[in-house]
Amino acid sequence: MEFRVSNRLTGARQPTGSPENKIRPEKGASLGAQCRTDKLALSRQAVAILEERTRQEAQERARKQRDRMAGKEESASSPLDAAAKKLKVMRQCQKIAARIMAGDKVPPEDEKFLQESDPAGYQLAMAARKVKRDPKEWESALEKEEHQASGVSEGSGASAGEAETVSGDCGDEG
Repeated sequence: MEFRVSNRLTGARQPTGSPENKIRPEKGASLGAQCRTDKLALSRQAVAILEERTRQEAQERARKQRDRMAGKEESASSPLDAAAKKLKVMRQCQKIAARIMAGDKVPPEDEKFLQESDPAGYQLAMAARKVKRDPKEWESALEKEEHQASGVSEGSGASAGEAETVSGDCGDEG
């Protein structure tokens, strides 16, 4: 393949009568066995644009790699922390799903948390829930941090006095 840089701004073709465009078969070779080459002519402006784009892409790759390395250095135990957080979310989802399956009432934010965090677990809990004559009303299984992160205010739900009385008898019933 042949590359050539020209001063032309447009991609005008060579005249058909020029010697570069004529294919001369070798002696004794058939027309189908000829070796053809591809040619690409670029203007200096196009070459400058391509070089600039290549330089910008290289800078972007270097910046991303620096960011990744900085992230790895500042949190060496990041995979462990991520696994611990995921396990904590799974425990909360299991607790909420168990309450729903038992036929008890859970706060809407807990139900929404379960639906977003574990859609399959939510569907299973809703399908397997039992009907109780007198369902128990649970306080939120989520901690205050999750309430604030999900945009739910701390003041929603029961007052502080009610939370103490309900949390006193929140032991798992078997």
